[in-house]
Amino acid sequence: MLFLSSQQYSRGCFPSLIVISRLICCCAIVAFTLSCSSSAPSSTSVIEKKAHPDGHAPIGGSSDYQTSTSCKNCHANIYEQYAESMHGRSFENPIVKAIFFDVLLPSTRNSNALFEEVSACIACHSPLTFVRSGGDISSLPDEGDYIPGVDCDLCHTISGYEGSTPEGGNFISRPSVKKLGPFKYKDDHHRSYSELHTKSEFCAICHNRKNRYGLEIISTFSEWKESSYADKGIECQDCHMNIQGFLTAGEPVYESGTAAQGTLITSKERKKLYTHRFPGAHSESQVVGAIQLDIEIDESAVEAGKEMVIYVEVDNSKSGHKLPTGSAELRLLYLELVAEVGGRNVHIAANSLDKKRFDVSGKGKFDSKFIGKEILPGSRVYRAICVDPEGEQALFSFDAQKIIFDNRLEASEVRQEFFTFQVPDDIGQPFTLSASLKYLRYPGSLAEELGIEEAKPITLATVRKEVQLK
Repeated sequence: MLFLSSQQYSRGCFPSLIVISRLICCCAIVAFTLSCSSSAPSSTSVIEKKAHPDGHAPIGGSSDYQTSTSCKNCHANIYEQYAESMHGRSFENPIVKAIFFDVLLPSTRNSNALFEEVSACIACHSPLTFVRSGGDISSLPDEGDYIPGVDCDLCHTISGYEGSTPEGGNFISRPSVKKLGPFKYKDDHHRSYSELHTKSEFCAICHNRKNRYGLEIISTFSEWKESSYADKGIECQDCHMNIQGFLTAGEPVYESGTAAQGTLITSKERKKLYTHRFPGAHSESQVVGAIQLDIEIDESAVEAGKEMVIYVEVDNSKSGHKLPTGSAELRLLYLELVAEVGGRNVHIAANSLDKKRFDVSGKGKFDSKFIGKEILPGSRVYRAICVDPEGEQALFSFDAQKIIFDNRLEASEVRQEFFTFQVPDDIGQPFTLSASLKYLRYPGSLAEELGIEEAKPITLATVRKEVQLK
């Protein structure tokens, strides 16, 4: 602490105080900057590049990336969003860890056949681990070690992707003090505009992937590219980085404010800030309102003892990709229709036009092994069925050779399902129909096989309708 006596002040020393204050401020800024640029812990600062089996060098370079927590110093709000997102916890996912450590990695260490599968898995779920290992699976951390998810610095230093197509974690990234982002402004020591960060191709780097059989097992980007959303120039970020997670009246609704906060920072107020919660169907915070349901019946009133026809409209028009999307071998979406009659619930089974009845739970060839108790028998199921070279349903993406059935909702599709219900003779009073659309990240049968907790079904939409009697 520096003090000036009244005598010094009277002799005109006040300008010196200004100089000293500026010096202290500069020192504080330097110290603050150094704290922000602390690197993630690493055994070496530059990794040795090791070749893939096909001779291609892995993507990556120096491991001197900043930790995501260091970004928190200036970007507290964005960090809090990121920390609760699926990106921030991409390697905490129990099924990812179980498949990676208990199934995929042990198989790969005895053979190079699955090397690319390991690379794609770790490059997308923990890209810094991939970079630090140089693509060498023998140097990957053990299951008990801390493994980061998708870190801030990795995404904000991606300058492109290898080859002509973004897929399978083929990012090009080098650590740098300068961070790439979606805002247009004059470059400075910390910021630089990147058009790629505003495009769906950026997301495609990890949200599109072919497996060892050449099967596009994750096709979210391809689905978007074939949709009307792509034709209209509506990018992935427009939905999954706005507040709602979907368009409202055809437009994204963004947060506003400053991208950075701090006593030594003057940040521009913006009407458009991208949320880093990345809302989606499989995130912990469901996207309420993204999917709409409606129930219609043939007549305004029905008669006791007679069969009635029920139509349930499933509206996916707010989505620019299939539903469910992502890992085709795992994702399940299902529609339950229940009649609430006399204080009890009667589950109404879906009709099927598919010869193999893969679209109704409990009716398909593999359902006794694949679908668990979490999905009521007779529910309409939207899914892709992947099979291995022996023709059995594949539980793991790297075993899937082809898709033999796919009835997932298309981008922007509105589909009408129909059900028939025999109205009880003794019903005696009006009753209520209730429809629910639910999403399951992975089936209970797989959770049981891997010894992990079952996924919790997420209700995406519900609708109720009272039925009058004649």
